Amino acid sequence: MDGRNLAGERPCETGGCRPRSFSRDAYVPRRRFVFRRRNVRKPLLLAATVLAGLLALALVGWWAWSSLAAVVDEAPTSSGLSAKQGPSSTPVSEWRRGEVPCLYQADPAWAGKPYAGGTIAENGCGPTCLAMAYVCLTGSTDYDPAALCAFAEQGGYVDGSDTSWLLMSDGARQLGLSSEQLPASADAVRSALAAGEPVICSMGPGDFTTAGHFIVLAGLDDSGNVIVRDPNSAERTARSWDVDTLLSQCRNLWALSAA
Repeated sequence: MDGRNLAGERPCETGGCRPRSFSRDAYVPRRRFVFRRRNVRKPLLLAATVLAGLLALALVGWWAWSSLAAVVDEAPTSSGLSAKQGPSSTPVSEWRRGEVPCLYQADPAWAGKPYAGGTIAENGCGPTCLAMAYVCLTGSTDYDPAALCAFAEQGGYVDGSDTSWLLMSDGARQLGLSSEQLPASADAVRSALAAGEPVICSMGPGDFTTAGHFIVLAGLDDSGNVIVRDPNSAERTARSWDVDTLLSQCRNLWALSAA
């Protein structure tokens, strides 16, 4: 026999057989397809990972920048208020004689203007308080906080970064007002307020400041508590205060009236 099997095929030398129709050129081992698919998949996966990482870094960077910008924009001045987002004062059109307006040193209308080596937002509580008393007693719109700060500097009522107490006596008289220094007495304060006289207080550490600050006592409410105008805080202005609490933190006080 010539070595053919029953099917008429010659056995392969390697011990296996394949049909005569099989073509070596058409044969591609399956593992080569798997190998090629993996080679394509790995770079795509790597690229996607890198892209996701870059996107995450971009988001973190954007968040950090936004947070920093917000902190800078909203950062409080030494007065505790933001010059950019300060409270709005009583509009000039609503200034009336007999009424103490709410004027804030951090009002954007004047907050950034220079005063006492800084800005009105930082150092202008004294002139802002005198402006409130002046409006109440005269009804005039001549002196807003910016004008009073300029008046204080020109008159020499500035001591470093502070406003001199003389602004509330000599300075007030220069503006045509009468100024009387009051004793730290609840009866004296109530009597002045009942007579329509705003009282300017120089405050020490306590509810209103950690160093020094000026506020205006504007009147009495129905319960006998004091209505306050704090140029540094809309929140403290919105509530009334026990007179003894105020006097316990007060360094000096002046009752102002029309001359």
